Amino acid sequence: MNSSEQSLTRSYSQEDVQQILNIALAQHPSADTELSYAQLLEIADELRIAPGTLKLAETTWLTQQGDSAKLQKFDSYRRSKFQDKFGKYAITNTCLVALNFLTGFGIPWSLYVLIFWGMGVGLDAWKLFYQRRGEAYDRAFQNWQRKQKIQKSITGLIDKLV
Repeated sequence: MNSSEQSLTRSYSQEDVQQILNIALAQHPSADTELSYAQLLEIADELRIAPGTLKLAETTWLTQQGDSAKLQKFDSYRRSKFQDKFGKYAITNTCLVALNFLTGFGIPWSLYVLIFWGMGVGLDAWKLFYQRRGEAYDRAFQNWQRKQKIQKSITGLIDKLV
């Protein structure tokens, strides 16, 4: 059996095929160009994928893209909220520490505020940077989505009234 016959009898899992095709597409000279829907249908036909299956896969992919965009927007919202909280913490505590030093070096009462408020800010930072998935993250995301929908509907109502 020569090497070309061996190549034709090899078999690959679906995951292997996907990885090989991803590498090949990335190395393809025209990798920057986009494929048309007709070309996608052609490729699916060559792989013996039914048009209905391809359409369902495309719909699933579009849904995933939309969800991914929403998650990115939510993460951006969380970062901006944390920046606001941290800015307020830094400014307020700088003023309190300065006030504490100006009034004398007695009991450093400003450190209590600095430490306890700092624990809350630290917890927010942990949630932002290390809690990217899980039940608490999903709940926060759902609450954010609900608020977005309510804001949209209120804005829509106001626009209709005006």
